[in-house]
Amino acid sequence: MKSRKTLISILVALVSVAVIAGSALFSRFVQDSLWEKSVTDVLEVTAQGQHALDTYFEKDLDTLDLFAAELSVQRHDDEARLIEKLALFGMDDDGTVYVCVDLDTGTVHRTDNANAARLTDEQMASTAAADDRGVLEPFLDERTGGNMIGVYERFTFSDGTPGIVRKARPLGDVEERFSLSFYNDSGFSYVVNDEGDVVMRSQHRDSNRTFANIYDIVGFEGNDQADVESFRTALKQNARGVALFSYRGEEYVFCYSPLEGTDGWDVVSIIPNDVIMEQANAIINATLLLCLVIIAGLGVVLAVYWRGSRAHRKEIEHMAFYDGLTGLFSADKFALEGDARLAERTKADGAGGGAAGGVAAVCIDIDNFKLINDVDGYLRGDEVLREFAAILRDEAGKDGIAARLSADYFLLLLPYARREDALNACKRIAERARTIMGNGKPLALHVGLCCSEDAPDARDVTELMDRARIAQTEARKQGATPCAYSKPMRDALLRRADLERTMEGALEQGEFFHLVQPKYDVTGTRVLGGEALVRWSRPDEGIVGPDEFIPLFEQNGFILRLDEFVFESVCRNLRARLDAGLPVVPISVNVSRLHLHRPDFLSTYVRIKDEHGIPDGLCELELTESIVIEDLHGMFDIMEGMRRAGFRCAIDDFGSGQSSLNVLKDLPADVLKLDRDFLLEGSLPGTEETVVRTVITMAKELRMDTVMEGVETPKQLAFLRTTACDMVQGFVFSRPVPPEEFYRLLDENAE
Repeated sequence: MKSRKTLISILVALVSVAVIAGSALFSRFVQDSLWEKSVTDVLEVTAQGQHALDTYFEKDLDTLDLFAAELSVQRHDDEARLIEKLALFGMDDDGTVYVCVDLDTGTVHRTDNANAARLTDEQMASTAAADDRGVLEPFLDERTGGNMIGVYERFTFSDGTPGIVRKARPLGDVEERFSLSFYNDSGFSYVVNDEGDVVMRSQHRDSNRTFANIYDIVGFEGNDQADVESFRTALKQNARGVALFSYRGEEYVFCYSPLEGTDGWDVVSIIPNDVIMEQANAIINATLLLCLVIIAGLGVVLAVYWRGSRAHRKEIEHMAFYDGLTGLFSADKFALEGDARLAERTKADGAGGGAAGGVAAVCIDIDNFKLINDVDGYLRGDEVLREFAAILRDEAGKDGIAARLSADYFLLLLPYARREDALNACKRIAERARTIMGNGKPLALHVGLCCSEDAPDARDVTELMDRARIAQTEARKQGATPCAYSKPMRDALLRRADLERTMEGALEQGEFFHLVQPKYDVTGTRVLGGEALVRWSRPDEGIVGPDEFIPLFEQNGFILRLDEFVFESVCRNLRARLDAGLPVVPISVNVSRLHLHRPDFLSTYVRIKDEHGIPDGLCELELTESIVIEDLHGMFDIMEGMRRAGFRCAIDDFGSGQSSLNVLKDLPADVLKLDRDFLLEGSLPGTEETVVRTVITMAKELRMDTVMEGVETPKQLAFLRTTACDMVQGFVFSRPVPPEEFYRLLDENAE
C-alpha cells in the first residue's frame, strides 16, 4: 500500500511538474501568438481603412475627370457656361468646393463664389509645377481660410487654354469619416506623408494632437536608430508592416499601410503595446488557474475533456458538411443527402407509391464573379455569395437541397412534379439573381440542369450532376440560361473525347490522307494548280467530315501536326513528279492561325521544303482572310517572310468576313481566292457580279493571281469567263480527288 501511495505521489508530482512546465511554455506561446494575431488584425483593419480612403480619393478623381471633361469642350472665356457647370457639379451641400482656374490669366471660379480673386504670380508658379492629377495635402482655403483636403486635375479648354480643376472638402469632415480606433479607443490611426508630417489625424477626443510629425514619437527616447531608419525607409518605399517603438516610457505598436493614389502618404495606426497584451495576460492568468484545477481534480478535467471532444467532433462534422460562408451544404454533404433523396424517389417509384415527377440536378456559377472581387472588393464578393445563397435556399425549400461547391459554384437538387417545374425554378433563380448588384450590374448566371427522366442510367447524384455540368457547358456556348441536359449533348461530348483519344494513333497509322482539288483556267482545259485538303478515314466508320475534326484540332493544337503532315505529303508527291520528269503545278496548303504564333513556324516549313528539294514557287501557303484581318501589321511581316523563303502566299476566303479592298494594296500576297459567297444571288441582281469584277480587276492591277472558289453552275462559269479571273476551283470542273487522280488530270491536259 505504501509503495502504491509512493508511486501515486511520484506520478502526481511528475504530472504537476509537467503541467507547470507545460503551462509556462503554453503561456509564452499564447503570449506570442496572441500578440502576433492582434497586431495582424490591427494591420488588416489599417489596410481596410487605407483601401477605403484610397477608394474615396479615387472616386473624387473620377468625378473630377467628368468635371474636366465637361470643361474641355468649351472655351475658356465662356464664363456663363463655366458657372453653369460649376453649379451643376456643386449641387451637394456638404462643404465640397469645386474650383476651376484659367492658367493663362489666373482667373478663378468657385462653386461657393463665382468670381474669386485671381491667382498671384507665386500661386501660378506653384500650380504650374504640379503633376497632371493627384491628391492635395491639407491647405487653407483661399476664400474661407478653413482647412481643406482634396484632389486636382489639369485639362485644356477647347480653344487650347490650359486649366486646372480642384475638388476639396473640409479636412475635419474627411478625418471624422475615416478615423480608425482600436481597443476601446486607446489606439488611433493617422495619415502621414513620406516625411512623416501628419496629414490627417483621428477626430476622437482622446487622440494625441500634440505632435505634428510621426518622428516626434519615434525619435524621442530609447529607440534604436537603426530601427527608426528602417521605419523611415519603409514609409518612403510605400511598404506595409509593423514596428515597435517606445515613447515616454511606454511601448507602442506602429502598423502602417501605404495610400496608393497619393504622393507617398501612409496610414499609420499607433496602439499601446500593453493594451494589446491585456488579452494575452488575461488568458495566461486563466491558463494558470486552469492548471491548478487540473492538478486538483484530474477526474473533472477528464469529464470536461470528453464533453469537449464530443463538441469538437460536432464542430468538425459541421465544418465538413456545411459551407462556412453561406451555411449551405458542402459537396460531401450534398452527395450524401442527394443519394439518399434519389434512392427514396427510386424506391417510391419502384413500389408504385404514386410518386410523380423526379428530381433535377442543377449546376450554377456566376458570370465574371472574379471581377466583383477585383472591383468591389472581397467583402462585397462575400456579401453577394450570401445573398445568392439565400435565394437558392428559398428555391430549394424543405424538399430540395442546396450546396456551395467552391468559390461561386453552386449545386441544387430540386424535386419536381413536372419537368417544366424544374425549368421554371431555374428561371426564377436567374431572374431573382438579377436583383443582386455586383461590379455595377445585375448578377448573370450560367445554369445547367439535368432531370432524372432525361438520364435514366444515372446511378447516383454525382452522375446526375455530371450531366448537369454538360448542360452548363452548353449554356455557356449558347448564352442561354437555363439549359437542360439532353442525350445528344453527352453523345457530342463522348464523340469529341473519342476523336481526341484516337487522333495521335490515327496519324501514326495512316488514317489521315489528303485530296487535291484542281484549279482550272476559266475554259476548263488546263489545270493550273491545286489545293490539298485533309481527310480522315476511320476503319470502324469511314470518312469523318473535316467540319467535325478540324475545329476540334484547332482547339486542342493537334492541327499543327496535321498541317505539317499534309504539307510533307504534298512535297513528297511533287518530288516524285519532278524526279520522273513529269509536269507539276503549284499546290496550296492551308496554314492554321496556331502556326503563326509559333516562332519556328516558317523555319519548319522551309526545312520540309528543302528536305524534298522543292523549287521555289511550287508550294503555296494559304492564310484565311480572318487571320489576316486580325493583325494586318504582323501579317505583313509574316507574308514577306514566306515569299522570301520561296513560298507563294495566298489569301483564302476573301469576302467571307470583314474584308476591305483598301487592305489589298498593302499585303504582299501572290494569290487572292474569292469566297464562294460572292457568287450567291442576293436581293439585288447583278450586284455580286459587279463586286467580283471589281475585286478581280483590282487584284490584277496589284499583280495578284485570282482564284474563284465554289464555282458550281454553268451560269457562274459563264460570268467568270467575262472577267480577268485566272483560275476556277469548284464542282463545276472537279471535286477534290486523290493525288494520283489529280496528276492524271494534269497529264491529260499537258498532252
